Amino acid sequence: MSISSFLTKKFLKSLFFPAHNRGAALPKKLVKLLKKQPGYWDLPELPEIGSPLSQSGLIAKTQIEFSERFGAKGCFFGVNGASGLIQSAVIAMANPGETILMPRNVHISVIKICAMQNIQPIFFDLDFSSENGHYKPITKYWLKNVFKKINFNEKKVVGVILVSPSYQGFAGDLRPLIDLCHQKNLPVLVDEAHGSYFLFCENLNLPKSALVSNADLVVHSLHKSLNGLTQTAALWYKGDLVNEQNLIKSINMLQTTSPSSLLLSSCEESIKDWLNKKSLSQYQKRILEAKSIYKKLIQKNIPLIETQDPLKIVLNTSKVGIDGFTADNFFYKNGLIAELPEMMTLTFCLGFANQKDFLSLFVKLWNKLLLNSKKFEALKALQSPFNLVQEPEIQIGNAWRSETRIIPFSQSLNKISGDIICPYPPGIPLIVPGEKIDIDRFNWINNQSLWNKDLLNFNIRVIKT
Repeated sequence: MSISSFLTKKFLKSLFFPAHNRGAALPKKLVKLLKKQPGYWDLPELPEIGSPLSQSGLIAKTQIEFSERFGAKGCFFGVNGASGLIQSAVIAMANPGETILMPRNVHISVIKICAMQNIQPIFFDLDFSSENGHYKPITKYWLKNVFKKINFNEKKVVGVILVSPSYQGFAGDLRPLIDLCHQKNLPVLVDEAHGSYFLFCENLNLPKSALVSNADLVVHSLHKSLNGLTQTAALWYKGDLVNEQNLIKSINMLQTTSPSSLLLSSCEESIKDWLNKKSLSQYQKRILEAKSIYKKLIQKNIPLIETQDPLKIVLNTSKVGIDGFTADNFFYKNGLIAELPEMMTLTFCLGFANQKDFLSLFVKLWNKLLLNSKKFEALKALQSPFNLVQEPEIQIGNAWRSETRIIPFSQSLNKISGDIICPYPPGIPLIVPGEKIDIDRFNWINNQSLWNKDLLNFNIRVIKT
């Protein structure tokens, strides 16, 4: 089967990204464009259109309008996904050899750019739920304790990265965290890839957007948490802690020189759609419907985990002795496609289309799963092996460029990693270059491999000694 043939494959229910649910919730203007003669809209950077870095043209005009609407100093569209804009933001904050403080659930794109630019990460661990194995939202108290462990006079810490909400939808109050960083004159980049729509829904008792919370740099994935096409994203910046010219140079360095006019149009239309009162009302209705779905599933004694993102339905499969990978395989075979399987949970993304038939279908399949799956007596969350604050033993850029050899992970105990080990989704690294594979990390990954087959009998590059 060809790729183009598979793209037309029908599933019973698609509960994965992008959030437009296979076109059902795409902006009307974009749908109208796609109905034109195929490829007719595929234009180069004509002067009338420009690019995200142009001083004039339709793109520049729209980006300025959006910046003014949300009180930002600037807005840039991206067509390399949120990853490309996150990486641009990182190198706008830090020069080679400087240090950025970041949480353990940071996206792999951050690690890749740190390795490329030899920017040093200082990782801080997060509070952990023994009930489901997920990281909890960071609090001001937690971040203060992290700060106490760092000698800011000795380390060249030039910025902080926060992730909110998490892939599963956990989010806390960002403003106290950002204020704490600003007291130390540190700019804050918030990876808000999964929370773009928070910016438009302050009346729905959702977490406040990072942009409203005064973050210096905010990256939104418009396909994950608005209704844009895959690869579309936006970067917002405000304040004076990040040099604007550095930001422009970094975007110019990492974004393609041939941006898709279709994807740029999608960036514009997905944000404009949420600024349209009629469309916004429809999307807010979907969010309220999602909250109702959650409550009804709870009433039916289905073990869900409450998060701050109502569009994520997080099923705690471990409560009935089933791991998330087994559950995902079952649902997939029955045509209900989820987004994120993990050892103890399975996450579904409702998106912005009407999900009126989801409830009955989900309950039917859940009951069928209970009848047909082998159950384990106890599934316990694996406590992460990290210290509260930790750095790689070898600078990440040096480790990435070092001479390495490939060995089975089973032989890697006490070796130094030259590799990024990162199951996807969720795209959160378990090991980064320069880190030592000590006994705790070794056992932690081996235990995960009992459930996650991607970690079974894999090889790893380690630094030659």
